[in-house]
Amino acid sequence: MDQQKSPSLAVATLEDVQRDLVALRNDVSRLSQELTNYVSKTGRKALRDANEQLEDTIRERPLVAVAIAMGLGLVCGAILRR
Repeated sequence: MDQQKSPSLAVATLEDVQRDLVALRNDVSRLSQELTNYVSKTGRKALRDANEQLEDTIRERPLVAVAIAMGLGLVCGAILRR
C-alpha cells in the first residue's frame, strides 16, 4: 500500500512545485516591472535636475558657455577631419 501512495504524493508534490513556480514567476515579473518604473522615474528626475542646473549655469555665465561650446566644436571638428 505504501507504494501506491507514493506516486500520488509525488504528483501532489509536483503540482505544488509547479504552482509555486507560477507564483514565483508572477512575483518576479511584478517586481521587475516595479523596479523598471522606479528606475525610469528616478532617471527622468535626475535628467530634469541636471538640465535645470545646466540652464542656470548658462544663464549665470553665458560667455563661458559659448567658449566651451566653441571649444567642443573645434575638438569634434578636428576628430572628424582625421
